[in-house]
This record gives sequence, C-alpha cells and structure tokens, in this order.
Amino acid sequence: MRRTLNHILASVLLLTPFFTAKGQYDQEIISVGDRTLTVEKAFKIDELPSTIDSVPRTYVMNYQTISRQVEVKYVPKQITAAKLKLQDPLTKLYKGYAKAGIGVYTTPLLDFRFNAIRNRDWDYGFHGRHFSSQGGVKDLADNAFSQNRLGGYATKYISKHTLEAGLDYDRNSIHYYGFQLGEFDLDKKDYRQRYSTINGHVELESHYSDSSMVQHKARLDFRNMSDRFDGKESYVLFNLDMGKTIDDYRFGLGFEVDANNFTMGPVTSLFVDTIVTLPEPGDLTTKGGIIRFEPNIHAQKKDLTADIGLGFAIETGEPESALHIYPRAYVSYSLFDDLFTPYAGLTGDLDRNSYRSLSQVNPFIAHFVTLRNTSQDLRLFAGIRGTILDNLGFNAQASITDYDDRPLFVNDVVFSAENRFTVIYEDMREVTIKGEMTYEHDERLTLIGGLSLSTYSLEREKEAWNLPGWEFQLDARYDLDDQFVVKAQIFAQGKRFGKGTKRFGTFGPESPASSEVQAIALNGFGDGSLALEYRYTKRISAFLEVNNLTGGRYSRWYRFPVQPVMVLGGLTYSF
Repeated sequence: MRRTLNHILASVLLLTPFFTAKGQYDQEIISVGDRTLTVEKAFKIDELPSTIDSVPRTYVMNYQTISRQVEVKYVPKQITAAKLKLQDPLTKLYKGYAKAGIGVYTTPLLDFRFNAIRNRDWDYGFHGRHFSSQGGVKDLADNAFSQNRLGGYATKYISKHTLEAGLDYDRNSIHYYGFQLGEFDLDKKDYRQRYSTINGHVELESHYSDSSMVQHKARLDFRNMSDRFDGKESYVLFNLDMGKTIDDYRFGLGFEVDANNFTMGPVTSLFVDTIVTLPEPGDLTTKGGIIRFEPNIHAQKKDLTADIGLGFAIETGEPESALHIYPRAYVSYSLFDDLFTPYAGLTGDLDRNSYRSLSQVNPFIAHFVTLRNTSQDLRLFAGIRGTILDNLGFNAQASITDYDDRPLFVNDVVFSAENRFTVIYEDMREVTIKGEMTYEHDERLTLIGGLSLSTYSLEREKEAWNLPGWEFQLDARYDLDDQFVVKAQIFAQGKRFGKGTKRFGTFGPESPASSEVQAIALNGFGDGSLALEYRYTKRISAFLEVNNLTGGRYSRWYRFPVQPVMVLGGLTYSF
C-alpha cells in the first residue's frame, strides 16, 4: 500500500511542471524517491560576427538533357474541306481581245482590241470593229447596213500631268429603204448613204495633290465628215477648264470655242431622174462658231452642296451673231447620312447642232439639212435621290425646259419619196417627270430601270414629230460564279406622230402634184433583247444574242420598220 502511494505521488510531482512552467522557473522541487537528475552542458559560439566584404562567388550550372521519344497515338476526326474563292491582289490582264460571230440575214460581227497592260509611264491601245447585215425587212427596198470603226489612242503619264491623244475612223453605210419595191425605179446605189468620219483629240490634264495649286484641263477635238452625196463637214473644238480650291470652296473658270463648217453637195431627187439645185446661196455652206465663258463656284458645308455661276455663249455666223446668258445654279442637301438627298437647279445652255450630231440621232437624215443651234433658254428641275436599302437606290425628278429651235425630224416630200428625213426647228416647252431605280446584290445581280413621261407645248407645229410621250427601259445582268453571264433588256415607247403627206397627182419634173400634210400616228411598242455568255475559261467564251424578241414590225421612224428577230452567236478570245 505504501509503495502504491509513493508511485502516485511521484507521478503528480512529475506532471506538475508542465502546467506551471510559464512564468514560474524559480521554485523549489522536493522529490521523494530514488532519482538522479543531470544538466546538459551548454553549447557556446566563441566567435564574434563580422562583415565579409568580397565579391560573391558564382557557380555555373550545367544541365544535360536526355532525348527520349514518347510514342503518341492520335486519330484525327474527319471534317469536310472548306471551299475558298481566292482572288489575287491584282487581276491578271490580257493585252488582246477578239470577238467573232455570225447571225441570221448574213450578219457577221468582228471586234478586236489590243491594249497595254499596267505601266507607270505609258498606256496605249488599238481597236477595230465590223458589223453588217443584209437587213431582213420584207416588202421594202434594200435595207442592208454596215458599221466599221478603226482607231487607237496613247497616254503618257508625266509628273503630275497626263497627256493623251487619240484618232478614230468610222465608215457606216445605210439605205433609205422607207418605200415599197416597185414604187420607184431606182438602183440600190441611188438610195444608199455612206458616212465617213475621222475623229481626233489631244488632252492634257493636271493631277496636283496640293489643293493650293490651280488644277487645269485642256482638250482639242477635231472632226472631218463626208457622205456619198458629196456632203462635207469639218469641226474643231477647244476647251479649257481651270479650278482652285480654297477651304470649302472651289473657284472654277471654263472657256470653250468651237467652229463648224458644213457644205452640202447637189441634191438628187429619189423619185425623178433629174438633179435639182437648191436656191441661193448656191453651194449652201453653213459656217458658225460658238465662244463660251463660264465662271463658277462650288461650295460644300457639311451636308449642304451648292454650285453657282453664269454661262456666256457668243454665237457667230449667219445670219447674225448673238449673245446668250444662262444661269448656273444647283443645290442639294443630304439627310440621314446620305439616305435621302433632295436637290434642285436652274440652268440653260446652247447646244451645237451639226450634220454629224443629227445623223447620230437619225441616220436616215438627208444631206441637205439646214443647221441651227438649239438654245435651252431655261431649265428648272427638282428631285430627290437616295437609298431605300443598302443595295437599292432611286432617283426621281421633275423638270420644265424652254427650247428655241429644237430640231424635229420629218419626212422629206420635196426631193424624196418620204424615205429621207429633213429637220425643222420649233420653239417648245417640255415638261418631264422621270424616275430611276438601281438594285445590286452580291455583285452578281444588277437591275437598272427607268420611266420617263413627257408633254410638249409647241408654237407652230401640230405635234412634236417623232418624240414619244413616255419611255421605259429595264436592264438586267446576272453573273453566276464568273462562268455564266446573262444580260436582258426590256424597252418600250409610247405613241408618237410622224409628219406625212397625202399626195394628189403624180410627182415628176413636168407634172407637179399637190399634197396635204397630216399627222401619222405611230403606235407604241415594247421589245426586248437577251444575251447569254458561257466562259469556258478566263480566256475563251461563247455568246448568243437575240434581239427583237417579240418579232414586232414596229417603226422607230415613220416608214422605217425595225429589223425582225435577230439571232447572233460566236466566240471570244483573250490573249
């Protein structure tokens, strides 16, 4: 029993220091029992710390890698290959282009072009074209025609200037076929006309990047024309345009002078076997010139654009000289970031009427026409243009124009069997309302359509001869992956009137007849054309064209019905 108590007491005494050690080191310990206590010797550092002032020693560590190939197995998932249409930064150009085809009514087509490719110093080109046909209009006189052109140009890029020159030769033939076979005993050469024209120009234009410099453009045009009946015309035009930009304003000055000389040959009647000489002045040479001077200012302030100026035109020649002054005013305002742009203007001009310009409008014109210039005394117009969608645009306009001496084509009844046209000049007012729409989708589909409505108020004539009351045209183009190209056109004109005559008696040198002028109604018409092109490669393609799809026998000019359905096909080649 005593031994057990001794063990308990010894245990209590051993555990007590663990609970009372904190802050209690000075105390007396009484131990009862057999126990030996020892104290370990203390470890002492007998060296004082000191600073070692020396460069630390660096060690170069060398590592060696052991190459070991790890076998990895990976099976990729199959995916469909992507189709990308890549385009080079610069499309390859070809120097030459040739087009050849053949159509019904013995209609050959030849067209070639040769041009320089990209060059920093020069550009030049040559071109030629032949297109002819035996006509195909039945029950009338020979209606064959031909169109020929040959020409070229050259351009030199000089420092901050461009110098260009060009020369063309045209030779076109037609027949005055507006009468029935057997009506007159005429040989083909008696009613065949041929126009030969030489056109040339020289132009110098500046390209200053510094807006403080005076930009300028000078151009000289010249032309010489002759026909099969010894009609001749020469024409020269010089134009100079200068402009300088200061802040938001551009100050411009235009100067132009032209001279025209037209001489008709002897007049041969197409229904009597004689040569009739027109009254004095004998050879009927018409000379005339126009000198133009036009100061103008162009200004743009944010969404507002305005042009203002005056046009001076001095008309020289027979019977007397005259001075014309025309306003130049135009203003537009952009709404909603060019979504809609209303505009209006007031202007006028003096238009040169030449034998060449009239024959371009109506090739069946007689060579003994009288030439007068047309004055647009005043033209007032207003409209709005804009975009309905990102790829759908429109333009609507209304205008009123007053004309002095506007040319109208009427059938000649003095020296022709109404199968040639002469010109009469009329003072009139034209009121026109027109609208245009354009649609483009992904550069593949393009649609352009327009409708124009016109009314005419005349001073002397009964009708505005051969001028339609309305016109409509729709052009479409579809490109399928640059391989198939489809072009289509639909056009229509409203009712027109030709100036005809009702004859009494027989025409002849010894049996004059009388006639009564009457308005001949020409019904409106609608027609269309279709063109298909298949591009076998980028250099070779085939085409097919169909004109006058309706096959209608309508007349663009009184007594001259158009060619029936025309089918033409061929190949093109780029080299």
